[in-house]
Amino acid sequence: MIRRPATARLLTALAISFISCSHTNGFTTPAPSFASTNHISHTNKSQTNQALQRSNRAISLNAKEKKESTGLAPGVSKNLLAETIAPFRGLRLFFYASFASGAFVGGLITLSGVAAALSGVRSDVDLNTEYINLAIDFGAVALFGVLAKIDLDKGEELRQKVDEKVENKKKQKKIVKSMREREERLSQLELDVRVTEDGETRRASVGVMQEKAKQHVILVAGPGRVVRDALRGAQLNKVNFAMTNILVVPYETGLDDAARATKPSGGFADRPSYERQPYVATPVGEGWDEFIAQEVDAAVEQAGDVAKEEGIALVIKNDGKVIKRGLGRVPWKQMVDELEEAVTGEKKQISVPLLEFME
Repeated sequence: MIRRPATARLLTALAISFISCSHTNGFTTPAPSFASTNHISHTNKSQTNQALQRSNRAISLNAKEKKESTGLAPGVSKNLLAETIAPFRGLRLFFYASFASGAFVGGLITLSGVAAALSGVRSDVDLNTEYINLAIDFGAVALFGVLAKIDLDKGEELRQKVDEKVENKKKQKKIVKSMREREERLSQLELDVRVTEDGETRRASVGVMQEKAKQHVILVAGPGRVVRDALRGAQLNKVNFAMTNILVVPYETGLDDAARATKPSGGFADRPSYERQPYVATPVGEGWDEFIAQEVDAAVEQAGDVAKEEGIALVIKNDGKVIKRGLGRVPWKQMVDELEEAVTGEKKQISVPLLEFME
């Protein structure tokens, strides 16, 4: 009789039991047909495609979120800002804790030696030296504790400074955004520009003068005294204005619509010579009052009420961008040089500034 190996006998028994189960009650497990196999294949393929689509959608959403998240998290940003205000504060606190812990452990070891000497367990301990060591160890613990307390007490002040800087940054962004919006509105405001020596004018928007005639604009707004002084100073630089295509736009504040409509009185020849210059353009139409009021309010927010008394000046490049905003006496030579520098890119030697400009 041939004896089969144990593995072979086990496999044979499993095969017989499977066949007997499949033929129980005359039932035989049918072989899968081509149609059912095809259906299962299509079902699995459809489920796989859906899973891939969901995965791709999740990946695209994560990529979109990462793309939209261009800045740092608020907590990280505040921590970095705090580090710039109080550098190495965290490192100092770490050293305070480390040194205080080391001194405390050393003090405990020294204290155990003193206790052993006092109880008579050890006779090789110099108590005078150990007392000095105890004073040094626990004195260091107290010193580092006081330093850490002082640094931690300043933490509230530091947080206030950080919050203040964050708020100032947000406020500055709003100011810059409003400035850009006003720059866009400025291009739609209208001017009366002189085209002949006898005072004949033509009306055009600021944007048209900048785009078509390539004119830069220096806008001076303030009380009558400020505007007159500015125009007198501009008259001394009229040659520079002609060479650099500059229009000077004076706007006197504090006038109502009726007074502004009747000003200036008399004919063109009756006006002061500084108002009859060809580079002087007159603001007309609607929108100027609102624009100037917003510019003055922005200047007051940054420099105080002195902006209303001293007046404001805007230097506007012919591409519509305001490159300078300032208040006080207008430094015409500096403004002309800076405009020419902005256009040509060449640095010029400028005079001492007479006007304090704001960002």
